[in-house]
Amino acid sequence: MKQVILCLSAFSLGLASVAAHAGYLDALKGHEGGDSYSIINEKGTALGKYQITAGTWATLGYTQGSGGDWSNYTFTEKARAAGVSSLDDLRYSEAGKALQERAVNELTISNWNSMSSQTRGLVGQTVNGVQITQESLLDAAHFLGSGALNDWVASGFDPNALPESYLAANNLSSYAELQDLILKRMASINGNSYDGFGYTNTYSVGGMYGATSDFPGFGSKRPVLIQEVPPYQGEKKTL
Repeated sequence: MKQVILCLSAFSLGLASVAAHAGYLDALKGHEGGDSYSIINEKGTALGKYQITAGTWATLGYTQGSGGDWSNYTFTEKARAAGVSSLDDLRYSEAGKALQERAVNELTISNWNSMSSQTRGLVGQTVNGVQITQESLLDAAHFLGSGALNDWVASGFDPNALPESYLAANNLSSYAELQDLILKRMASINGNSYDGFGYTNTYSVGGMYGATSDFPGFGSKRPVLIQEVPPYQGEKKTL
């Protein structure tokens, strides 16, 4: 865990490379877009290997626009300087792949820096049988957004502190199911499992619509967790 701490701290100073937390990113992609840089979530704008939404790309300075459709966004000079000036560039070009890797690092740093001291202080503790690590907090922040994660922690891990819209967006019928979903993901990022409170869905890729020469590969087969409402970023896969 110390390696991740040092990496993130150094990243904040612009001194380190991604290699030190490559293990976390490798696990994160398993919760998001797998190895595909081109897939787009069929119910939102989450794109690529790490399923970063258009709104988050805008927050990071690579796009400008608003709303839940990529047609509402244009690429900024920051993106063009990285060799990406279109959605196709971002999805299919080598520059786009490189930018996705760069963006997830920027987002990871932002999420970590946006966590409250209370949230970060959970590292090493156990919540409902789930060991809390830096990786699990980072994954939860990618999933919920750091603001929502802080709210959940501050409430004593009460899922009712999260917006009710999260339920409908995930085809969930109760906050207990949402709680299970969060904890399953946090356990999974550490290579563990979580039995939950009777909500029996488990992590799986769920299937991706793969890109081919005739079909661009729109959408992983999963519902959307978070709409385009800052500061939330994540969109989830089928669990």
